[in-house]
Amino acid sequence: MRALHVRTINSAKSFGLPLLAKLIQTDLMKTISGTKTQTIALFSGSLLFQIIQVGTFPILISQFLSGSSLSSFAIGIFVAVAWIVVFLAGPFVPSLIADVGPHRSNLFASCFTIVSLVMLVLSPTPAFIGLSSIAMGMGLIIRWIVCDTLVVHVSATHVRGRMIGLHEALMGLGIGLGPLLFVGTDLQTVVWICIAIAVLGQLAFFIANHSPIAELEAEPGKGPGQKFLIRVILTALVAAFVSGLIENSAIALLPLYFEHVDFSLQISAILVSSFGFGGTLLQPALGYIADRWNYYLAQMLCIIFIIGSSLVVLLFTEQMLVSLVALFFLGGAAGGLNTLAVIEAGRSQNAPQIPAAMTAIAMLYTLGGIAGPVASGASLELFQNQGMMILFVLSGAVLALFLVFHRYQATFGADNRQP
Repeated sequence: MRALHVRTINSAKSFGLPLLAKLIQTDLMKTISGTKTQTIALFSGSLLFQIIQVGTFPILISQFLSGSSLSSFAIGIFVAVAWIVVFLAGPFVPSLIADVGPHRSNLFASCFTIVSLVMLVLSPTPAFIGLSSIAMGMGLIIRWIVCDTLVVHVSATHVRGRMIGLHEALMGLGIGLGPLLFVGTDLQTVVWICIAIAVLGQLAFFIANHSPIAELEAEPGKGPGQKFLIRVILTALVAAFVSGLIENSAIALLPLYFEHVDFSLQISAILVSSFGFGGTLLQPALGYIADRWNYYLAQMLCIIFIIGSSLVVLLFTEQMLVSLVALFFLGGAAGGLNTLAVIEAGRSQNAPQIPAAMTAIAMLYTLGGIAGPVASGASLELFQNQGMMILFVLSGAVLALFLVFHRYQATFGADNRQP
């Protein structure tokens, strides 16, 4: 492990990433030293399932359906099905974790995911794709809440932002790697590769079987109520919604977006991968900013990049290299909003309340995941190649106004309460 640590630092420095090297060299590694095998296994399993559930599956079903007579709006509805399931099933996941434990819960998630993929092997018709989306949504929400809860719980407070940033970076990497499965392969081959990845992911979760989350289950019912929880992390919830809207719209519908300029599926997949890799490389830096300074600064930086990058893609869509760079920063900023939401929620809650906080974040992200593909699909129908990026700009602007208003209200209210 020490040798791997040194090689990672040297690699970061050699690629001109001194900040990343500095982040790795901090006491982050000391924090996980006591549970390094379980932590690495947990992060690896979470990454592998992210590749399937978020990085690959939305593109799979949109491509299976693109050859049919369905409109972009209808395809967006199919993409949203999995997120509707995530939203409906999310409130029950903390109870599932309490009843059967996190590791059996992850086993359920793996089974749902594999069943979903097998349905696509059997018959990729609209009916089977709908059923497949339901099963994938179940697998996604269980794995999501269990892994986020575990990551928050194994992280020491003083490096929690960086630990969550590292995990969210891997989630961005999953989004970036997923589209690459489509380069040079047919859709059925991609499905079989995903099944193999799911098996490997479950093996990683088996290795992570001994986890500190048991402490969470020993104190049921403690912590603040739901209304207090929502009030404390309100900005995190709104940011998670915008993150879900942008990320899921981009992953599922960017290939359709670039069809208007005659880009091939392979080129579009590379562009979507750039979006995902941006989410990978920028998350540790955002976690560092949250640890060192505050959430507000990091959130506003994300908003600036969302608005700026979306405008660049809108104005230079036909220039692949320009779009590639802009999507990299757009992906980093969109994913960063969710990273910062998880950090804020994890820091403001005590241990027994963490699953509920992670569920609240997941629910709002999911609402964005439902609304995003539907609204973006409709915008592609109405405004062709302009609507989706305009939607992203407006979402960033509305979030900026909300954050400024909420910060002003909090400051003004605090001043009024002083004697």
